[in-house]
Amino acid sequence: MKLIVNDLLNKVSDYESLTQKEQVKLISFFHCLEFDTNFFTKLDIKNEFDRQALSQPSNLSREVSKLISAKPPIFVSNGQGLKFHRFAKKELEETYLGAIHNQQVSTVLRELLEKIKGDQQKSFLEEAINCFEIKSYRAAVMLTWLLAMDILYEFILIPDNLKKFNTAIHAHGKYKKLNISIKENFSDIKESDFIELLRVAKLISKDRRKILDEKLGIRNTCAHPNSIIIKEYKAISFIQDLVTNIITQYQ
Repeated sequence: MKLIVNDLLNKVSDYESLTQKEQVKLISFFHCLEFDTNFFTKLDIKNEFDRQALSQPSNLSREVSKLISAKPPIFVSNGQGLKFHRFAKKELEETYLGAIHNQQVSTVLRELLEKIKGDQQKSFLEEAINCFEIKSYRAAVMLTWLLAMDILYEFILIPDNLKKFNTAIHAHGKYKKLNISIKENFSDIKESDFIELLRVAKLISKDRRKILDEKLGIRNTCAHPNSIIIKEYKAISFIQDLVTNIITQYQ
């Protein structure tokens, strides 16, 4: 997605209240993003203010000098013109590009909602995505897992599938006295055993069984207090994999 100065400015709710120095810093940074450049000149800054129909700083050279002499510096001047000091650039990227990245990811995840048929299931996934958007990645993982299990339970309760599953249970010594008839009965089966019984009953493929085994490991990590940090990318992968390969396939 190409970043446009106008779109970036719309994300700065208090732009008009910023000092002229801060306005020059933001306009310069946004200009660099749109034109994919590390270098710019005072003329580039002046033209960008004009292009965005913004009031020009009363003394642009003075504001640029303030940014160069700041401790630590914001701008660095060399033979090619001006560029952002690496630490100033990093801070701006974290502030503005991080927010844009999160918005893009949220859009991708919310597109998954359109693939969910049931209103209750759709609401459940939306709650999981809400958790993701506020960086509650463990909660997002747990809710998505519960949704996947609920979808599989309903799939098994289809009469033909239920017969196959109960046959697999009775062949499994650990649960031979159990007979599934309602959704609540599944709580008596350990989740790892549940996945294995799905395989024995030939209700899932080997590849989908592998996906469930992998995701169960992540789910177990999220379910217990520990020092493991669940990163954003792992939560995204978890949600996308389960929605695409399990939830939409068995609903």
